[in-house]
Amino acid sequence: MKYTAVLNDKERELEISHQDRHRYRVMVDGEVHEVDARLCAPDLLSVLVDNTSYDISFSSDDIQVLLNFRNQHFNIEVLDERHMRMRRIRSELDISGPEVIKTSMPGKVVKVLVEEGQQVKSGTGVVIIEAMKMENEIRCRNGGVIKAVHVSAGQAVEGDVVLVEIEPEQ
Repeated sequence: MKYTAVLNDKERELEISHQDRHRYRVMVDGEVHEVDARLCAPDLLSVLVDNTSYDISFSSDDIQVLLNFRNQHFNIEVLDERHMRMRRIRSELDISGPEVIKTSMPGKVVKVLVEEGQQVKSGTGVVIIEAMKMENEIRCRNGGVIKAVHVSAGQAVEGDVVLVEIEPEQ
């Protein structure tokens, strides 16, 4: 299967071939890796990549994968060809008007990084959410002025809850 993984707005091409029970051939941007992956718990993988062992805790929904690897947290989008085409089309569209930033999954607000009236640039972190024992910085897509902050540190949130609203720059 072919996928595109997006981390910090950088796209990486993936091709994954299942070899046998736990073994995979993974090509990342043309570089081939032999991978043995075993599920140790519902949220923990033991992975052997080119004879180097890693323990990776994770959570995921249809597209987002949240990884905790060596005390570093990564929020990765894994898109098949159809989802990638849709993402590229959306990014080419003129995006104007207010931006409403929502949670993608339930979690706890660890820190609010902005306040009402603050000017922000595209890609600025606005809220840190802890989900499945991993902290994830939620960033704005467009620059503008923070119109409203709907959450506070320590607050539990469900999926698809509005966190922050941003008015576009005039």
